[in-house]
Amino acid sequence: GTMTWGQQNTEAEGHEQMDYALDQGINFFDTAELYSIPPRPETQGSTERIIGSWFKARGTRDKVILASKVVGRS
Repeated sequence: GTMTWGQQNTEAEGHEQMDYALDQGINFFDTAELYSIPPRPETQGSTERIIGSWFKARGTRDKVILASKVVGRS
């Protein structure tokens, strides 16, 4: 799960956790458009932005299966 990135964890911590996960053979990441949790308008989508910046910085998009879901207004 990635739901704490952007509120409970920083972007740098999210990147570190994804680096570690990939190094350990984890290649499936789950996210949602409302993350980070707890949902707040000012942090909505922050987790997906962090994942995107990690993909861009690391060039790892082809190594990860990314599952995202949409819940709508919350």
